[in-house]
Amino acid sequence: MSLRKNKSIRMEFSLRLALIYTSALCFSLAAVLSVTYQLVSHVVQSRDHDVIQAQTVQYKTLFEQGGIDAVSTYFNQQMGTSSEQAFIRIIDKNDRVRFVTFSHPFWNLLDQQTNLWSRLSAGVAQWDELFLDESMGSWVAGTTPLAPELYLQVGRSNTASRRVLVHFRKTAMRIILPAIVLSLLVGWLMTRSALTPLRSLIDTLRRIFSTGDLHQRVPAHAQKGELGELTTLFNRLLDQNETLLQVSRETLDNVAHDLRTPMTHLRNATERALLQPDADQETLRDALADCAEESEKILQMLNLLMDMAEAGTGQMTLKTESFPLHELAEEVIELYALVAEERGIKLENTVPVAMSVCADRLRLRQCLVNLVDNALKYSPKNTEVTLVGSMASDAVELSVSDQGIGMTSDELPRIWDRLYRGEQSRSTSGLGLGLSLVRAVIAVQGGTVDVQTQLNKGSTFTLRIPQTKTLSPPED
Repeated sequence: MSLRKNKSIRMEFSLRLALIYTSALCFSLAAVLSVTYQLVSHVVQSRDHDVIQAQTVQYKTLFEQGGIDAVSTYFNQQMGTSSEQAFIRIIDKNDRVRFVTFSHPFWNLLDQQTNLWSRLSAGVAQWDELFLDESMGSWVAGTTPLAPELYLQVGRSNTASRRVLVHFRKTAMRIILPAIVLSLLVGWLMTRSALTPLRSLIDTLRRIFSTGDLHQRVPAHAQKGELGELTTLFNRLLDQNETLLQVSRETLDNVAHDLRTPMTHLRNATERALLQPDADQETLRDALADCAEESEKILQMLNLLMDMAEAGTGQMTLKTESFPLHELAEEVIELYALVAEERGIKLENTVPVAMSVCADRLRLRQCLVNLVDNALKYSPKNTEVTLVGSMASDAVELSVSDQGIGMTSDELPRIWDRLYRGEQSRSTSGLGLGLSLVRAVIAVQGGTVDVQTQLNKGSTFTLRIPQTKTLSPPED
């Protein structure tokens, strides 16, 4: 039922837009035809009035020269030479006819006009249009004062003019009706084409809701404009949501997997202390120490997983600043100086003193700590771990080299996976999250991490950080 409702809403919207297009077109067309009709009607009417006005002037001149007899004589002379009927009449204010060319129903229609004499009181000519029926035709008449108490009436058939206007109206109707149908069809097709991205978006959402498949995407269309941009932004939103859900699933899986061991140790330490009611203070202290150690491991693992989740989804906040790279390397060396001394490993800082880098200092230090910690874990005694810095054309490179156990070619592609630990590294403590975090954090800053390794000869990890303006500005 929901699908039918959505479809009806979509069709109603399409039809509504099509009706708007049609109404606008019909209104414009009707306005154009109406103005044209008024212009044609004015031209036709003006022509008839001009002809009658010319005849009126001619007969008034004849009347002034010889009275009604002159008008009658002129009319008798023209009867044989003109094919057009002349409707001419002279009457007084009492409606008595003093002269008429011939009897015709036209005069009866004119006599039936109300307020004719009151309208002539101002001495201005009056126009009347008379219509009998389709077979008899129509006329236009002009009445003008001729002399005191005498009026000249000149009429003319305007049937041909009326036929022109009737033909115009019929032609306009023949144009408007097909135009309405055509505009409705074209408007519907245009609306359907314009709403194609919107229909695709609705269909994609419907498939996602019905199947739960987040891999569904709205098909890309060649259409540009707002709807095309909406499709692109919606697909990007789906990509981001899918990434967030995928990272959430992986994070939950990783947490569930990695919490099992420290939680088991924590529980065992607690149970051992509880099962010994007569345990001395030293035994209880050892149990508490074990609990504290396992809790620290859990907290450390959760922090790393949260950092990787933020980096993987692009939500990690960066505070970009320019600082000396040699100084940062020296801080990390001082941090691990005691550990390196205990293991008989030499830490060497060869980063140029004048070299600076534009990056997030805290996050870069976190990456460097992870790399140095790994180098110390997997390096034998009497070896050296070296920090090297170099400047490329558009990037700063910071390398950590060791002379440790190295890695095989089979292990190399998997070292970036979360929780992965190689065969030779299983005997040492660790979570298997350090390299994954390093790669994610450097990627957020637009950089890359490369590694060169040889089995039993050592490894070199290189952080490459671009020095461009695309890095996020520091936040207050």
